[in-house]
Amino acid sequence: MAKKDTYLALLRRGIDETTAQILADGGIKIGDLKKLEPETLVNNYGLKKEVAKSVLDAVMSGPRSSSRQRFLADVLSDDNKKVDKIEEQRFKREQKDIYAELQEKKEQLRLVRVESFRNKKLVMNRLGKTIELIVKLENNLDDESKDEQRSKIRDQLETRGLEAARDHEMLDLVGTPQDIVDFRRKIAPVLCLHACPHCGEEVDPRGSNVMDGLSDFSFICWDCEEEFHASMANVVGGRLDNGSRIKIDPNIKPRIPVVKPPKKDKSRSIADLMKRDLESTGATTVQLEAALQSSTLTGVLMSIDEWIDQTIAAKGYIQAQEDREEFIIATGAGATKFNKWMKKAGLRFNKQTGRWTRWEDR
Repeated sequence: MAKKDTYLALLRRGIDETTAQILADGGIKIGDLKKLEPETLVNNYGLKKEVAKSVLDAVMSGPRSSSRQRFLADVLSDDNKKVDKIEEQRFKREQKDIYAELQEKKEQLRLVRVESFRNKKLVMNRLGKTIELIVKLENNLDDESKDEQRSKIRDQLETRGLEAARDHEMLDLVGTPQDIVDFRRKIAPVLCLHACPHCGEEVDPRGSNVMDGLSDFSFICWDCEEEFHASMANVVGGRLDNGSRIKIDPNIKPRIPVVKPPKKDKSRSIADLMKRDLESTGATTVQLEAALQSSTLTGVLMSIDEWIDQTIAAKGYIQAQEDREEFIIATGAGATKFNKWMKKAGLRFNKQTGRWTRWEDR
């Protein structure tokens, strides 16, 4: 039973079956293995020196899931080599240099791709302009009114054709430049929205629409002098005639919300507001001036002594509860300074009546 326990314990520590069986048959235990030296295992059990060291290391580390891989790695690997720090620094420096070189090569490739794209773009633009010029020259060549210039137009066509062939070859395009010219002259006008269905010539909608019928989308071709309708106008007209396809509701709201424009600023000046208030009274200018002269209110503040003389002359006394507010409005003095101004003016205060009077009127 002890042999079996030792055998299983050695297997749990990653030792191979043959070595574990040899040690278990020898009657040795795990605790005894920890005390032995590698030379003892080599001499007594016939193990190799590397296997003996790996067995002792596995026993010392205890059981774990990766013990078998570690045991085999220790057996199959060479002796432990110390890594030289100088070599390590040199390796890191070489690795950094290689990485920098790769980045530089990558940037160079990117610049090459960008430059190639720019060159192709320039060539494509030049080819497009040459094609347009060839299309105009061929249209002029077919024009009967330019018979005298046919030899000159043919020379220009030959020159522009060579330029177009050069650019066409540089771009590695399929076909020939004449295929592009024929497409531009014969097929593109037919596919165009405003192309004459009779002769296939392009029609400029700004100068070819028929002004007599403003309610209809009709055009005229100035080459063959034939009137026609745009294909899209025919499609839209057919769908409008068929009520099952399109229904127009004049009361429907727009899909996109319409933003109302801001209201105009109707604020008036102060003079306009004063005129409006005066007009709302219904009085004339003469009546307003008379009312202003008869009014006791003035546009300026009174002096405190003048107000005191005027109030005592009218009432014979001044009382805080009755005259404080009028005093503040007429003179502009502070509310807390009422009694102070009364004393300063030489008035006498009667505690029984709560009134201010002059000394001679007591």
